[in-house]
Amino acid sequence: MVESNIQPNKIIPDFGTLKNGKLDILVNWDITSVTKTDDMGNDYTEWQYESVRLNWILPAVYESEAAIQAYLDANYDEGENILGWAQATRVSKSSVGT
Repeated sequence: MVESNIQPNKIIPDFGTLKNGKLDILVNWDITSVTKTDDMGNDYTEWQYESVRLNWILPAVYESEAAIQAYLDANYDEGENILGWAQATRVSKSSVGT
């Protein structure tokens, strides 16, 4: 589980890796927040979430980074179900029944 003081997006594309219709994406889920107090007595929000980095193949040519982000957001847990693919990477042989 990741712990951060920065609120995560559900999908974060790494546009620097975009090549030949593929790019790396960071997929986050089970996002929750907790209020904590630092050593100085100040309250802050800590975000906790699961996260996986995937290499994703884009199904079409997109004209802009905004169009790619819109495609990813629309397919997070519907359509191509990127979330399902990300969660599947956490499945180990020991967690699968025989």
